[in-house]
Amino acid sequence: MTDIIKDDAHKLLKQKIDSKGLKQKYVAEKIGISTNYLGQVLNGNKKMSAEVAIRASRALDLSLEFFLNKS
Repeated sequence: MTDIIKDDAHKLLKQKIDSKGLKQKYVAEKIGISTNYLGQVLNGNKKMSAEVAIRASRALDLSLEFFLNKS
């Protein structure tokens, strides 16, 4: 079974945060997760959940497909 979220979704999220010049604390608050948890996701220590991907896409005004595997 294929994961719905891309394996490199954490890297994509980090690139998007950096390119927009946003602070991780601000993004974590917008997503509704702790700064510590966001840091773990961005570093690849925690796999991005579908819920976090949905919230991140909304918070950063991205298409959800940005984080999804395409079958």
